[in-house]
Amino acid sequence: MNGKPEKTNVTIEYGFFDTSVGGALIAATGRGLCALRIGTLACADEKLADVRREFPDAVFRECCPVVQTYADQLVAFLSGRADTFQPPLDLLAGTAFQRAVWDELQRTLPGERISYTELAARVGRPNAVRAVAGACASNGVAVAVPCHRVLRADGSLSGYRWGLEWKRRLLDLEARTPPLPSTHGK
Repeated sequence: MNGKPEKTNVTIEYGFFDTSVGGALIAATGRGLCALRIGTLACADEKLADVRREFPDAVFRECCPVVQTYADQLVAFLSGRADTFQPPLDLLAGTAFQRAVWDELQRTLPGERISYTELAARVGRPNAVRAVAGACASNGVAVAVPCHRVLRADGSLSGYRWGLEWKRRLLDLEARTPPLPSTHGK
């Protein structure tokens, strides 16, 4: 075993929370956040069904107190009271390539923007721009793996699993605070 829990027989605890930019479904294992879906709480059943499809063999338990810490951190970040949202993650899904893309994205800082081309280069696959975009699209932990920071080479918005309006909201929120100096390559 690679130190991560298997997709089968894992318990995922979840809860629904309001944030300053909308509703969130937060789901976690005992090792960390495994799913974060943003949008309106009116779509709560759809969000939960999506997570259940992603982890079909998991046991789900609604337990807001267990995931409250993640919710508190997310709310603090989205409301500008915290500079980052970097909870422990338990990325149960994803290929090795997708995880490499997600790991690199976690090194970006609030306010930092990178292109899909730059992200492909950072993961050592400069010709895999479409695969990088696909990895971003399959990211199941919104905000914690900040795919919203990835833009087209010309700086324009493109694709985001939760819609361009959410991407714009998150980028605008992060733009309120100047970006911290990049630590990439150090």
